[in-house]
Amino acid sequence: MSIKHRGFTLVELLVVISIIALLSSVVLSSLNTARARARDARKIADFRQLTIALNQYYLANNSMPANPTPGTEVCDGSVGWTTVMNQLIAAGYLSVIPRSPGGAQYCYYNYGAGGIGGLMVTTLETVPDTTTGISPSCRPWAPPANNWCMSTVSSKQYCMCNPQD
Repeated sequence: MSIKHRGFTLVELLVVISIIALLSSVVLSSLNTARARARDARKIADFRQLTIALNQYYLANNSMPANPTPGTEVCDGSVGWTTVMNQLIAAGYLSVIPRSPGGAQYCYYNYGAGGIGGLMVTTLETVPDTTTGISPSCRPWAPPANNWCMSTVSSKQYCMCNPQD
């Protein structure tokens, strides 16, 4: 007379648990990459909307929104950023103040007439480093300039130039 035990052995359970752990780590890794790509897509879409708003503001006012503190950049989360964005909202070109979905902040600097104008910059997460810019990103400076979106610096910076005549 033989007695049959029903159930799994400890080794079988450990094998199943290790396979589940491996699969879940692969899924979580893919999910993190997908989230970073989604944040990058949102940043690019926000910058397109900001470019349109800045160009409409320029056409109506013959200038870009001024930096609240001249000679400095304003980044999201700051009072200066809110001040600049509220100018675009008051003019009807934006409905809400754009905020970065994570990672790098959105920053704005008004370089004034006769050149670069209003420059927007952020850093994307999933793109390779580049010295030529991420299309349609701009790289307004030639060597030996040392500033945002400098053409000789390998980075993940995404810049949108809004020139003023």
